[in-house]
Amino acid sequence: MATTTEFNSVTLASDVAAAFPESIKGKTILITGVSPSSLGLATAAALATQAPKRLILTGRSADKVQAAVDELKSTYPDVNYEVLLVDLSSQESVRSAAATLNRNAEIPSIDILINNAGVMDIPERTLSKDGIEVSFATNHIGHFLFTNLIVEKLVAASKSSQGPVRIINLTSFGHQFSPIRFSNIDFTKIAAELPEEERPELQKAQFFYGRDWSNDAYAGMFSYGQSKTANILFSVSLNHKLRSYGITSYAVHPGAVDTNIGRHSNPAEVEHALARAKELGFAGGSKTREQGANSSVWAAVNPHLAPVDFVESLVKGVYVTDCAVSDEGCADFARNAMYAERLWNLTEELVGEKFL
Repeated sequence: MATTTEFNSVTLASDVAAAFPESIKGKTILITGVSPSSLGLATAAALATQAPKRLILTGRSADKVQAAVDELKSTYPDVNYEVLLVDLSSQESVRSAAATLNRNAEIPSIDILINNAGVMDIPERTLSKDGIEVSFATNHIGHFLFTNLIVEKLVAASKSSQGPVRIINLTSFGHQFSPIRFSNIDFTKIAAELPEEERPELQKAQFFYGRDWSNDAYAGMFSYGQSKTANILFSVSLNHKLRSYGITSYAVHPGAVDTNIGRHSNPAEVEHALARAKELGFAGGSKTREQGANSSVWAAVNPHLAPVDFVESLVKGVYVTDCAVSDEGCADFARNAMYAERLWNLTEELVGEKFL
């Protein structure tokens, strides 16, 4: 059996799953954002190799989710598959999906929740049906609301499961480009008009992408970055609020993977960023989808991971990349316990409901 020290950036997700079969066999696992050729499908396929009891797969398109299920069934026919339709940018849709799942008596508990879905680099400032900037609404608020509405199923698993009960939030290195703009989450102000601690990392973004955004109120890279910072802070809060149940949460950066999430990105800017990443010694865009799914699986099923450390104001152990915990890879503003609580309170206001 492989040990954790053998895993690296290019380890196949299926090899990670094979190292921890006891954490997967017979478990119920929910993955958001599953469609053909997606990172979510690669994650599901890796987990399916170790005979989970049930994989619950979500997406906006019934046809795309069903196509993913059909692909999985052709190789892993003994797994039970459930399709759950949800548009994470819509709070109404999220509440409906959560209610459907909660009513399903055949699914009394969920052992692992992988919040994988996301949008990236939306070119024009766009608001969701609820009047919230769409990257923040989809990547953060949708997952925040969905997770909290079904959390009792994870709590139920924690009371009976012999393996780890985990909540994984997919984040990105892109979080480095923007803290949470608490005073202006919808991007109507340029950076100079924001409090200093809320300003995007303009110089860092210009270094990577070769463009100056200082006079732009909105930029897809910064809206994405803010939402990815929110994913990490959400994991920080979940660890704090659910630790009495033994439920842990990690925020995972999968690396640069060629999937449909980058369909809105400017190709020239992406090439510039990959070149800069290679200059700094990063792997660039070399990951396949099965390699990109490795850290999600590792964080979800590795029973040897330490809980997040809250001893200091900057928490440790929450950010995962390349099958390893990486405090140094996480911006300070994304692992600040005070910011995590502030974001939790703000998000509760935006969804009109208190949790935990």
